[in-house]
Amino acid sequence: MADSEDAADYRSRVTDSESASMWQSLASPPGYKSGYCVAVCPAGEDVLGPYLDDRKAFMNTVLRPLQEKTETLYVLPGSHAQEYAQRRFPHKPTKEVTGGWQPPAPRSSSTGGT
Repeated sequence: MADSEDAADYRSRVTDSESASMWQSLASPPGYKSGYCVAVCPAGEDVLGPYLDDRKAFMNTVLRPLQEKTETLYVLPGSHAQEYAQRRFPHKPTKEVTGGWQPPAPRSSSTGGT
């Protein structure tokens, strides 16, 4: 980002999803971007045992507190993520961010025939 000559140069080197991810991580504490994945994923050896022993307790002590936590969710305007967040987590405020994101060009609905 910092060594880009201009917006066009930046966009030629960084995908829109990478840019959105970077903006979200800049607005959050260090390690935040993957912190929830690591916290709730029972794939790690240190948490696999408790998950397999009592899945319900694991969900109640690890997953549910994160779902219930009131925190701002950063979403792209008009995205499926925005709709899902507002529907699934109405207690979490959403904030629209773009970080330079540009919506994709509309796809043609034709299948190539006439």
